[in-house]
Amino acid sequence: MRNTKIRALVFTFVIACSNSVAAQADSTHTFWDNWFVQFGADMTMQKPHGHALKDALSKGTSFGVDVAVGKWFTREVALRGKLCWDNGIIDSKAEWLAPFDQPGVNHDKGGFLSFVGDAMLDLHNVIGEYREDRIWNAQLFLRAGAVYNFGCDKGSPLIGVGLANQFRLSDRWGLYADVAYNGVSSGFTMDPSTATGIGSGSNMYFTLDMGVTYRLGGSKRQGFHKDTPVNSFKSGGIWKNWFLQYGVDMTLYNPCEKSFSDVFPDGFSTGLDIAVGKWFSPEVGFRGKLNLENFLIENKNLKWLPYDEEKHTSNYDGGGCVMAYCDILLSAKHILRGYVHDEKWDMYAFGRMGLGKNKSIDSLSPVVGAGIGGTYRLSRHFSLYFDTAYEGITSEFFDGISWSGATGGRFNGIWDFNIGLQVNIGNK
Repeated sequence: MRNTKIRALVFTFVIACSNSVAAQADSTHTFWDNWFVQFGADMTMQKPHGHALKDALSKGTSFGVDVAVGKWFTREVALRGKLCWDNGIIDSKAEWLAPFDQPGVNHDKGGFLSFVGDAMLDLHNVIGEYREDRIWNAQLFLRAGAVYNFGCDKGSPLIGVGLANQFRLSDRWGLYADVAYNGVSSGFTMDPSTATGIGSGSNMYFTLDMGVTYRLGGSKRQGFHKDTPVNSFKSGGIWKNWFLQYGVDMTLYNPCEKSFSDVFPDGFSTGLDIAVGKWFSPEVGFRGKLNLENFLIENKNLKWLPYDEEKHTSNYDGGGCVMAYCDILLSAKHILRGYVHDEKWDMYAFGRMGLGKNKSIDSLSPVVGAGIGGTYRLSRHFSLYFDTAYEGITSEFFDGISWSGATGGRFNGIWDFNIGLQVNIGNK
């Protein structure tokens, strides 16, 4: 009788351990989990600089195929690499693909090929709760890559932003529909003698992609299971995990065709920055940031920021510049290692979009960039932070004349360095 009881206890213990291990196996994900591939067709609508958007459908439309591979690192964050071949299979007779105004030539020479990397943010899982069986998920993505046009043997950098829509059919299969707005240099579609850089007046094109998604791996390598630890951020409510940042910055200006070695002393300014943001999860955050440039300490040698000579003695005297940004923050540490409360250090990457205004000449320009940063915790509510970002901006910001000086596929660059104090609001 006693031996029977002992055997029963041992058996119960073994079963309990087995279930525990199985649950852990279900909730533990490795590098090879949550991968996916996509196959689809796309339509692009070119909008070269100086041409009306309303004519893009009739004069700038081409078609192609695309293939992509990606991985979800968390419920909220994924990376995707995508290859697109356009106008090489179906002859669209597009007039706005180089050689410009020579319909058919671009198709005969192979169309154009693009490779992009997308940083994807699942809006449903950031704002709401994770659901494996959700029929529709919307995902915002920032895009960077390169494109090569065989029709004119010319390449160009590419930047863009878009919205991905994922529709679930089964555990493995789904449909996707993406829309993106991309910017390339005008040399991609026009005579290089009239080429301009990336920005508000350069070449833009829309992409519409549709196709199928297939999720790789066995059943235990798909999705984030319910027993996966859920972070405490979402249970804290909308008013938790906010932060304020106050700091100083140094900005290095590198206009097109200027050597980066000349930024000292010709191209740097100093200023102040203030930001407010929120972490929606340990991995994903958002930040709005305002930089006030070139009014803190005057650089007497500054040459590359223009001013109205009839009204001011320098850009500094004219009020300098104002830069307004929206940043999507991705904590690389928490994505790769998981969330650990009260760690001293945190490192993050961010994608950036915004506007820059040169007050001295009343010039406004879009800004697109990316950067890295980090925080060092001093106490529960105070941290030190540092950021560095590289940004692309139109030549209009520097000279007030739309697109002068920004030729070929090159554009104006800005390096921005920030350091300051972060105030953590609420429990983090």
